[in-house]
Amino acid sequence: MARYKQIDTQPKFLPVDLARQLLPGTFEHAVHHLVEHAIDLSPFDERFRNDATGAPAYPPALLLQVVLAAYAHGVVSSRGIERLCREHVTFIALCGDQPPPFTTIADCISTQGDAIARVFAAVVAICDREGLIGREMFAIDGVKLPSNASKRRSGTRADFERYATKLEATAHAILQRHRAADARPSERPLPEKDRRRVERLQRDAAELRAWLERHRAKPDALYDKSRPVEPPDQSRRYQPHDFQYDPVARTCVCPAGKSLYRKGKHLVIGTHVGEQFRGATRDGVPCPVRARCLRHPEKTATRQVMFFSGRVTRPPGRRETHTARMRARIDTPAGRARYAARFGTVEPVFGNLCYNKGLTRFTLRRRAKVDAQWKLFCLVHNIEKLAGLGYAA
Repeated sequence: MARYKQIDTQPKFLPVDLARQLLPGTFEHAVHHLVEHAIDLSPFDERFRNDATGAPAYPPALLLQVVLAAYAHGVVSSRGIERLCREHVTFIALCGDQPPPFTTIADCISTQGDAIARVFAAVVAICDREGLIGREMFAIDGVKLPSNASKRRSGTRADFERYATKLEATAHAILQRHRAADARPSERPLPEKDRRRVERLQRDAAELRAWLERHRAKPDALYDKSRPVEPPDQSRRYQPHDFQYDPVARTCVCPAGKSLYRKGKHLVIGTHVGEQFRGATRDGVPCPVRARCLRHPEKTATRQVMFFSGRVTRPPGRRETHTARMRARIDTPAGRARYAARFGTVEPVFGNLCYNKGLTRFTLRRRAKVDAQWKLFCLVHNIEKLAGLGYAA
């Protein structure tokens, strides 16, 4: 009968040369050389005041190394990074067997945005020095990614109004159900869990109502894309599609059958061009459907209506916008060729970070924190280029 060596996988104390775990040509070796020898990390020192008193802090080089290496492996959670520093030999080598707690890791990511931006600039300069930037074409693009913003606290005022009404209705329904149950002697009083839920619903609704009251006069930060609720047909005001417009003959007849006068052609409103018509006073004042035609029939004599036929690149008297200039440049053979080059310039960045590195959502809130996390992922992308080139090998 064949005999085999026994394989023992139980924990053992083994001598490990941590420096030799960072193999040349790997991402970990490149990031270790960058933060230890090639990049000035002194901006990170400005936050500390422990030169004479206080506990020693974890070096910024250590934190940057483990965070960037973890992001390169698709690990974004601070607790996950701490676990790697305790269990993965490569991360043990990066942190020198001094695993930082997840709170320190999270604090570094969320509060050191300005210092991280300087590191990003330094890495881009090193990439340029190594010949990884062609300096022939630069492109700007964007990608949509979800974040951890609360959906309950995001929306238009109409959304908040509906949500507050829903909370109040739910609390009222719970109370009514239990009041009906209390009328029966055999039923128990309102349970503690339901009581707390009613209090929470009423508190949340009151907070939304108070916020709406404070900000009602301010413009809405978000555009409400929901369709307005149309009134019944008998009270609905006439819209332009209710008028009989002939673009060839350039005539317009109102819903009451009266012809309107054309005020002018090729009139520009905003970026739209069209024709405008207006009714005669002799027809508009005694009109039986006047209330359905005018917003303020007691003030306005006649109805005006405009039909748009196209858009203009720049309205007369206005400066040309950057968007219009860009549109004009792209809408040429050379511009279309440059635009198609995005597939070799910026699109690979999104593909690498979103698919290969698992960047499916941002885990932080507020624009400054999200910007810092995005720069960390962009650092990963650029350092990978250096590692593939054999940087510091």
